[in-house]
Amino acid sequence: MLSRQLKIGLLVVANSAIAWCSGAVLPRPAQVLDRYVQATGGSAAWHSIKSERVEIEGRDLESSRTILKASLTTARNGNSIHQIQNPQEASEGVFNGVAWAWTKLAGPRIKHGEERTQAIRSSRMLEEADWKSLYPKSTVDGAEHVNGKFCYRVSFLPSAERRMEWFDIETGLLVRRSYIEPTGDGEIAVSQTVEAWTWNDGLMQPSSMLVERGDQLYRVLVLATTYNENTKADSYRLPQAVETYLASERAGKALPSADEIIERHIFASGGAAAFETLKSQRISGNLDYLASGMRAHTETWSTTGGRYYQSVELPGLGKQEEGSDGSIAWERSPTLGPRAKPKSTLSGLGVTIDAAEVAAWRLLVSEVRTEALEKIDGRECHRVRIVARDGKQISMRWYQKSNGLLYRTSMPLATAMGSIPAVLTYEAYREVAGIKWPVVIRVAASGQELLFRADEVALNDPIDKTVFELPEEIRRLAANRTSGEETSTP
Repeated sequence: MLSRQLKIGLLVVANSAIAWCSGAVLPRPAQVLDRYVQATGGSAAWHSIKSERVEIEGRDLESSRTILKASLTTARNGNSIHQIQNPQEASEGVFNGVAWAWTKLAGPRIKHGEERTQAIRSSRMLEEADWKSLYPKSTVDGAEHVNGKFCYRVSFLPSAERRMEWFDIETGLLVRRSYIEPTGDGEIAVSQTVEAWTWNDGLMQPSSMLVERGDQLYRVLVLATTYNENTKADSYRLPQAVETYLASERAGKALPSADEIIERHIFASGGAAAFETLKSQRISGNLDYLASGMRAHTETWSTTGGRYYQSVELPGLGKQEEGSDGSIAWERSPTLGPRAKPKSTLSGLGVTIDAAEVAAWRLLVSEVRTEALEKIDGRECHRVRIVARDGKQISMRWYQKSNGLLYRTSMPLATAMGSIPAVLTYEAYREVAGIKWPVVIRVAASGQELLFRADEVALNDPIDKTVFELPEEIRRLAANRTSGEETSTP
């Protein structure tokens, strides 16, 4: 049976709905929000909770694949700790006003500015009963249909995240919440539509929500909720790695996270969106062998689907080529002849850029760490260690502190003679089609030092598809090779 207070509340809201439909004044925020508190358990029940632990799971709507799995623990004093298992192992939280984050990929960092403010706001636990002190200037802005229900729309003020909530006029319950979430790439609009509710220890809270975050759409399920199990401050203490980083930061010795450094390079180079529109590359230039004084002309074409072709014309020695039609990789030289090989062994001179790898670099690595700030050729650079997803390939990168651009890379280079260490130094960039492109590259490998200078860089120009067709002799070799096995002429 409904409590007397809830019956009165329903009658008040029903009368408010009738008044609204007839053009009367909207109800005050207290009439809407206090009724919601009452409908979900009452102010006393809300304030009896000192800590809350919620296990959640997010599932993709089309495939039902689990895309989010986390445990969220918050305390009424503002401390919080969130343990995330999926999409990557990570944690974040707030402890005594310090907002922090840690990921297996990039390690620890401390949040500052608006990101810290947002983290502290998000750590507020069970704030529904405290809306008057937290959002004293809230307003009821109108009444409208949301998800099949006639609702009052409430703006929670002041709130930098521009939080709005819609409450069912009939039941008083929350129907939808929207807010703005700041990210490294700008602001993202988030909305949560409540699909189901559940009672737990005298409180009713959402148990299923449809979430729209930017262009993502998924369902969040609350698997379990427990109260008052993590009330001690020690439950929210900083992890040791975060505590060490915070001490370094306060001493002025902390280095920026590798994640931040890589994202800064992408932004300084033109931004992820510019790379996502990159469909083709054609680059020509000269390659100087500095020890011998020999100069070679080189041309490189690449496009989507892994198609690639590069030629190096060596005076008196002929043409050296390599490429891929998207499935078969190959190379051909006057000394070694033609060879078909696994696609993954393509090397090239490093003058092209895989746009997909730029935009989705996190999917290709298992760990990145900032190791040091050091001078390279008189430039202050952050040295970043990168471990490939398979854990086998480790490379080093040096990013300039002054402008964020990549200056040097040290990595293993696949060659016909096996893997060899190589160092590429990007000495100059040129802006082409909104992207800063490396046009002077110094290469050190196998005791040789080479200098590439680009004459022409053309991006997104049409490329004749015949450029990527396999030469006939490569086609014959590929037809005879077994899967993953390199073949060559006898």
